[in-house]
Amino acid sequence: MTSQEMQTLLSKANNAIVGVNRAVGGPQLTPVWYAWDGTSFIFTTTKERAKYCGVTWQNDYAVLGEIVASDTQTVTRGIIKTTQPLSTGLLVTWNIFVYHGDPERALGLAYDDVHIPSQLGPLPAWLVPGQRTTWVLLVHGFHASREEGLRVLPTLAQMGFPTLLLTYRNDAGAPRSPDHLYHLGDTEWQDIEAGVRYALSHGGQDVVLYGWSMGGFMVENFLRRSSYVAQTRAVVLDAPILDWHKAIDTQMHKLHFPHWFTYVVEWFASRRLGINFATLNYERPPRDRITPTLLFHGTADGMVPVESSDTFAQALPGLVTYRRVNGADHTQAWNVDPQAYEDALKAFLVRVSGPDSRGNGIPDS
Repeated sequence: MTSQEMQTLLSKANNAIVGVNRAVGGPQLTPVWYAWDGTSFIFTTTKERAKYCGVTWQNDYAVLGEIVASDTQTVTRGIIKTTQPLSTGLLVTWNIFVYHGDPERALGLAYDDVHIPSQLGPLPAWLVPGQRTTWVLLVHGFHASREEGLRVLPTLAQMGFPTLLLTYRNDAGAPRSPDHLYHLGDTEWQDIEAGVRYALSHGGQDVVLYGWSMGGFMVENFLRRSSYVAQTRAVVLDAPILDWHKAIDTQMHKLHFPHWFTYVVEWFASRRLGINFATLNYERPPRDRITPTLLFHGTADGMVPVESSDTFAQALPGLVTYRRVNGADHTQAWNVDPQAYEDALKAFLVRVSGPDSRGNGIPDS
């Protein structure tokens, strides 16, 4: 291979890494035009088919309900909530996190802005107070934000759990890593550990860790490498990346690269990030893993293959409560059926921690 061919290959690998970074990150926001008829939005046809979704524009947002009509060119959704009146022709973007803003603005929940000490500096976080001594720490996915956790926040607040919505290194407003690069969870798990230390030093006796996408990988990495595993009562994983090789290979296929190019990307990323892909695989957890786990994953996930979660759940049938959600795309199990998702979450949390002193958290029969 000539030096020019090698340079071209490396350039493609770098571009592919950027593509993977975007693909497995936060909401892939696609500009759409809407028409406003007073009670519903009319969009040009998109792939979004979840029961609930959102749109944002400037600093405002709307929560949208189910599809009420569709044809070959448009989709009409009912409006559940909007922060500002709308006018036809406004350019908006999709928000799979549904809600937008801080907990008070988005959900009317009181919260505190706190800063969590870490080895790289203070990490901003939102703290929603609660009366329990078990804290819940919400860990968003790659290139996402704390807003990813807003969908489950009302359930956790109603059950009385103090909840931290974390940031980690290289997030907006958070300290930079020395190389200013994300390390696919290989180092970011240490910022979860910082959050656990904060919870334990502010009245918490133990924690539940809750991770989406790469946040799920970070949680698993924490369980393998942290000294605070004994203080981890349970974990919740939503569309977790459990095997980075399979996640990257899925994206290479979407980007129309050949299968072998996955290994080029991994080689390039290993050199650039100093990581070992052989260690970035928790699809088959060790038998000594003892932490009760609730696992959500959608069958229509185009970013992270659901088969990884299938394998994970099959390996620990007595430890993992698995909710395989038909038709849900990446991290959209809640969007497809919020009631079923919240019922499963409540039942799991009651099982691992019990109802609070007032009986909150017992699912309706």
